[in-house]
Amino acid sequence: MKVIKPKDLVAKNAKILIYGQSGIGKTYLAGSIKEAVILDLERGSASVKNKDIDVLEISNAREFKEAIIWVKDQKKYKTIIIDSFTRYSEMLFLALKDLYPDKKDGMNLWGDFDVVSRKRTEEILSIPKNIIVTLLEEPVNDGGMLRKYPMYKANKFKQMLPSYFDLVTHLTINDEGKRIMVNKPTNDAIGKNRFSSYGIPDVITENEELYDIQEILDKLKK
Repeated sequence: MKVIKPKDLVAKNAKILIYGQSGIGKTYLAGSIKEAVILDLERGSASVKNKDIDVLEISNAREFKEAIIWVKDQKKYKTIIIDSFTRYSEMLFLALKDLYPDKKDGMNLWGDFDVVSRKRTEEILSIPKNIIVTLLEEPVNDGGMLRKYPMYKANKFKQMLPSYFDLVTHLTINDEGKRIMVNKPTNDAIGKNRFSSYGIPDVITENEELYDIQEILDKLKK
């Protein structure tokens, strides 16, 4: 067993979750990074800011599992982008239906789905690199108030998900029609910003210097 100091863990690698509605610009934002590879499950990499970024196209759940094994040993990549885990969830459910054709009621598959989905998430986040994951948002009516949460279909694991990331940001539109990153923590675990002491604000508006994942990562390394 190895004894370490908290300072040894700071800013070595960052785990970032970006969620928002379809077409809001999650892929564009995540793809502004350098020395990175996109595990592209949605075929949306043409929209990224960095047109020279490496892309690995994923067609099914098995390929995604193989890609995780492959990419963790690729030393030229400092950052892995998963775009998106929502799409992986759909691929995984289809794969499980093929694997268990006798389970005609889809609800019978959710136990297996939760286990595999959680395992895959933990495999991704254990890779010693920067990790950026995109997810669609999920509107939830909470006591008459409409809130937006990351769409994560493994329900037994869903409430714990934000605690696995250093920065959870909701990409949305403000009243002026500009895209913003909302990093402000809430009691509902909608978002979490462990690095606010590093000067990363709770809200970053489009066109501001920090509205860039590369800028955020660079700031964490200072």
